[in-house]
Amino acid sequence: MRCALALHPDDAAKCLRLPVFGAAKSARRRHQVLRLVWHDSPDRALRAEGLALLEQRGTWRLEGLYPNGADWLPGQPAPLVAERGGGVPDHALIPHALAPVAAFDGRVTTIQVQGDDVGLTVRLLRGALRGVMATTPACRILVDGPDGAVRALILELAESVRLTVPRASLAAEAMTVAEGWVPPPWAVGAPRPVSDRTAGDAFAAVIGHLTGVLLHCAPLAVLRPDNTEPVHQMRVAVRRARSVMAVFRPALDCPLVTEASQALKALGAVLGPARDWDVFVTETLPPVHAAFPDEARLARLAAAAARQQAEAYVGLRAWLDGPSFRRLTLSLAWLAGSRDWHAGLDPDRQALLAAPIPDFARDVLRQYWKRLRSAGHAIETLPIPVLHALRLRVKRTRYAMEVFVPEHQPKPILRALRRLSLLQERLGVLNDGAVAEGLLHQLGGPAGRHAYAVGLVMGFVAARAVGAQPRINAAWHKISRIAPFWT
Repeated sequence: MRCALALHPDDAAKCLRLPVFGAAKSARRRHQVLRLVWHDSPDRALRAEGLALLEQRGTWRLEGLYPNGADWLPGQPAPLVAERGGGVPDHALIPHALAPVAAFDGRVTTIQVQGDDVGLTVRLLRGALRGVMATTPACRILVDGPDGAVRALILELAESVRLTVPRASLAAEAMTVAEGWVPPPWAVGAPRPVSDRTAGDAFAAVIGHLTGVLLHCAPLAVLRPDNTEPVHQMRVAVRRARSVMAVFRPALDCPLVTEASQALKALGAVLGPARDWDVFVTETLPPVHAAFPDEARLARLAAAAARQQAEAYVGLRAWLDGPSFRRLTLSLAWLAGSRDWHAGLDPDRQALLAAPIPDFARDVLRQYWKRLRSAGHAIETLPIPVLHALRLRVKRTRYAMEVFVPEHQPKPILRALRRLSLLQERLGVLNDGAVAEGLLHQLGGPAGRHAYAVGLVMGFVAARAVGAQPRINAAWHKISRIAPFWT
């Protein structure tokens, strides 16, 4: 397995002194000067195709620049399209007019790490990305070796140095430095359709996609606290990833997946307070403000809520900047990119992983739908706590169904997804009210400092809950009419 990871340039020297490389201290370390040059046409035709043309010591490589819909998992090297020594490859997409666009100048240190009869090759690239107008330090680590040994090494490094899954390829970063070009995010939103794969390949593709979402949103989540969408998208990605792990549990019930799920749960616990205060400040309070625009006591409550929101972001920022988030994203990228760990599963689970995704999906969706129908039976009589549990069941069913959307996206499954989303949204009104009530108690409650303002907000929340029930019933009855298309 090969991993291509980013290392903070300030940690490069420290990295080579870590105990994990102790066995290699007496061995010969090979140091070489390294120059990489990327070429493109004046109109950037290759970049428009999501490709990069790299020249290194007379060898030319046409590689992927960014995922662009291809199966390029986070933490893996750019996929090779064409290669030729001594000249530009003969490829239809390579234009005739070429010129240097960006470069990397530095050194590469190669270390052979031996231990427990397992060998790893580590290449540390240190230098600078250069363009006509700008230069910035850059550092990459490439690790080659058996999958399990690669995982152990990168997780150990992440405890001591800022080793991360890169959010963009080295070529994309070089073009950003050289020309100010901003590459598209690795992944956003729901996973792409995976119906043309085996169950094992589908799991890898979905986890890789959601890892990309986390990597894209993490720096945005703490960069602008006034933009609450990145935290929301991270929280959704965490829930999707944990739901996917539950969906594939019949085939992948093993310690590695359980460990990753628990790490995702820990991230969700940090994202939760930030997201709850975001909703309270930006969605719950504004309509109350609109009804009482001159109420000073309500303004003081809003100021107190904003301070709680800021504190939640402080905790989130510390978590995302620390080793826990680095280990999580490295583990997820490894889990998606490795296949060797499948060999440790029992034969029945390996057979499930090798099955076509439609066969796997049929049994999964049948079970999820049966549980959902049972949970929503006689919905008009269900108390609010049971409706909260139903909302979670709706969400899990929707996330499970998203995984199995066919490439051609037939109307029945898209209709089901829309109806599930609508019911989840309407049940969310009740959930937002319950969360708001808990946050109001943190701010003082009905008998505390902000008692009058708390009463105003709780009144609005209660009124919304009363109006939500008929709309929930209507959405549920639409879902109950869906035919079991997966059979």
